[in-house]
Amino acid sequence: MKLQDLYYGNVIPCQHDVRQESDYTKRSLELLEMCNTLEKRLSADDKKLLNEITDMQGMLSETMVAESYIHGFRDCAELIIDVLFGGSENLK
Repeated sequence: MKLQDLYYGNVIPCQHDVRQESDYTKRSLELLEMCNTLEKRLSADDKKLLNEITDMQGMLSETMVAESYIHGFRDCAELIIDVLFGGSENLK
């Protein structure tokens, strides 16, 4: 990552390629299969509610990931500032 990419907005921290053989991919496929199985058993109104629930869960997950990223970035910046400019009571 270059500072120029950051300046022009070309840095998207949550955009990563996922390996096909990863645990994430396997679990995503399992979840999709479970949702498809459940949808077959539900009425039209229940399917709509399930979709609203999963959409809301996705939005909550996105919010939590963004907040965690911001918190981690701030922690890292604080650590860097402390390393560069921090002092010690015992050292000059």
